[in-house]
Amino acid sequence: MTLLPRSLLAIFLLFISCTWSYAETGHRVGQTAPGFELTSLEGDKVSLDSLTQQGHVLLVFWATECVYCYAHISDFNALHDHYHDRGLTVAAINIAGEYAQEVREYARSNDLKYLVLADRLDNLDVAEDYHVVGTPTLVLVNPENRILFYGHNLPDVGKWLKE
Repeated sequence: MTLLPRSLLAIFLLFISCTWSYAETGHRVGQTAPGFELTSLEGDKVSLDSLTQQGHVLLVFWATECVYCYAHISDFNALHDHYHDRGLTVAAINIAGEYAQEVREYARSNDLKYLVLADRLDNLDVAEDYHVVGTPTLVLVNPENRILFYGHNLPDVGKWLKE
């Protein structure tokens, strides 16, 4: 049995420690949400600051090929319908690098009622800023730009919003 040369072992251990530390530096509850400015399907520039001025924001990092994202469309529509007048904006950020026309057709054919941001490559930068690894990734941001929730399951937004 041949052992790894010390230099390869050192590189491997460095890679593992860097990967682990990267995973540990993801955004956590209480941290400031990274700002962004992206384009909506309607062609409007939308910033996180402009959204949080209206209230809480649920960022949904998604892709058209994501079956879990598709399965939650009715949940996101319901959140939009129930809480939009109470200050919640559901903002879907497409992170598959898809062109706006593809995203527009998907949103239309699946009756997405909430805000969809499809600024192709800039969306990927935002996903990187938020350390998004998979879809859907959900981030709830309060009006002070603080992260209240970060995960892959649908949060109970009602506990943060006034009924």
